[in-house]
Amino acid sequence: MRFRRTAGNIRCSDSVRLVVAITTALVPSLAVAQPGAAHPPPIQFTNVTAAAGIKFSHYRGNDGIAINREIFGPGVCVADFDGDGLQDIYFANGRDLYHRGVNARNALYRNNGDGTFTDITDNAGVPGTGYGMGCVWGDYDNDGFPDLFVSQYGRNVLYHNNGNGTFTDITDKAKVGGTDFGTLFHSGAVFFDYDRDGRLDLYVAGYVNLEAGPRYCPLLGVQSSCPPSAYKGSTGILYHNNGDGTFTNVTEAAGVYTPDGKGLAVGVGDYDNDGWPDLFVANDGMVAYLFHNEHNGKFSEVGLTSGMAVTGRGNIMAAMCIALGDYDNDGWLDLYISDFQKSSDHLWHNDHQGGYWEVSYEAGIEHPTHDVLSFGGGFFDYDNDGWLDLFIANGHVYPEVEQADPQTHFKQINTLFHNEGNGKFVETSARAGDGFKTPYVGRGVAFADFDNDGFVDLVIGNNGDPPLLLHNGGGNGNDFVNFRLVGTKSNRDAIGARIRVVAGGLSQRREIAGGGSYISQSDLRANFGLGKAKRLETIEINWPSGLKQTFHDLDADRFYQIEEGKDQVEFQKILRKSRGREAAR
Repeated sequence: MRFRRTAGNIRCSDSVRLVVAITTALVPSLAVAQPGAAHPPPIQFTNVTAAAGIKFSHYRGNDGIAINREIFGPGVCVADFDGDGLQDIYFANGRDLYHRGVNARNALYRNNGDGTFTDITDNAGVPGTGYGMGCVWGDYDNDGFPDLFVSQYGRNVLYHNNGNGTFTDITDKAKVGGTDFGTLFHSGAVFFDYDRDGRLDLYVAGYVNLEAGPRYCPLLGVQSSCPPSAYKGSTGILYHNNGDGTFTNVTEAAGVYTPDGKGLAVGVGDYDNDGWPDLFVANDGMVAYLFHNEHNGKFSEVGLTSGMAVTGRGNIMAAMCIALGDYDNDGWLDLYISDFQKSSDHLWHNDHQGGYWEVSYEAGIEHPTHDVLSFGGGFFDYDNDGWLDLFIANGHVYPEVEQADPQTHFKQINTLFHNEGNGKFVETSARAGDGFKTPYVGRGVAFADFDNDGFVDLVIGNNGDPPLLLHNGGGNGNDFVNFRLVGTKSNRDAIGARIRVVAGGLSQRREIAGGGSYISQSDLRANFGLGKAKRLETIEINWPSGLKQTFHDLDADRFYQIEEGKDQVEFQKILRKSRGREAAR
């Protein structure tokens, strides 16, 4: 029997001033399906990495057989760091820890707005300071420019965005180096305002203690890296933002101290709709954690009682990815966690009573994910039909696996599922274009509309290889709407805000999240597919501060900016080129 905790709902006040700042866009025409066609052509994802000028390649840096540190990265994170309306990309990278003269560093690529990117790492001053794992953006000081946190093996680094294209390493001042409890292997991180004081706090997951265990282990008679069971765990760390440029380690006081944890991915979402952000941690080879926010600066761990700590069959997961999304449009956040090869991935439906029920088999993702090892990914509406689809990056953790088992491959094809709108998903990878033809060792994944055409693109960090930038070709005639939220009383990034859109007979919700996937972060804007709906009937926004805004009758195919607490309409211009012609925004 599974015990379930029931949480009540908190309604935000309806008596608030309407505040809408609108960024309109002259969006390039979207191709329309041929009249009379039974189905529009399938969405095509094109590998545009080289054409976009991205020359970054992940450096594993192993000395002989790769150990976990060298095989578990990289993460990738996306943000508009310079405020030009275009999403930029940061890639984490390994390091030459064996002094072989290799110059490896992280990379920041600025979006030029014409389909290309420029490496500005050196000028920006964000190369990283150690062996990089993942990254996350968040405007911790509410100055309007997102700052950058990089999780590393050893000491982490926090870069303050100076607002002029450069950054300053303020790790020591901020006190977020991460070695407080002796944790060395830092993995996923997330910015979120857990106490709703208007300032972003930070949680950083801790993985295993590689220094206190064997270097290599036998894998079916072949020497390889070791499973997590060969090592002791380490705790994640929760930092409270003091509002003066410093953070305080409140891990123990907040009730999230887990010295035996083996966290890889972390995610935050208000799963029980009580208005407070909850914390999810995917552990490798042990029960997953769900820390319920108790509204008083403390958390209670409810993973087992909620039903998501283990699989529906009661099995422990090799959990890598945490993704939250309302895939069935019922107003509650559902949950996806990736797992090891032969174990299949997992989808949980939110039961609206503080619990999760695994529906992987019923939803159709169990069999297609059985023979791949899944890492990053998550929910996004790739065809703009109003239903969240699912993308998963795949790749094994043992480069020697093919010697031990010729039927299992180190590099693997990524997976794309289409949401049928009836609780079921259908794999569409084989029909999704050349972006799904080549195997990689996929790790972190971020979702963003890089060319502002209304269709969400993908960027995947690959271990030991260049990344994969996949352009979503759209072309099915479906409409969209995109929102950027700006907090005033809430944190400026509006992380934790919830948006509800009613259009075309569908009610959809998104929650702005400052992390997730696998050691990565996606675009903080919220993109909604609208199908054939040309107008939005209702838009509701619940801010972390408790403020609620409602707006009616907006045009589709626009990029809107909604600012908390101001009754004004603003227009923003973004100059960029799309599909061969220049567009003013």
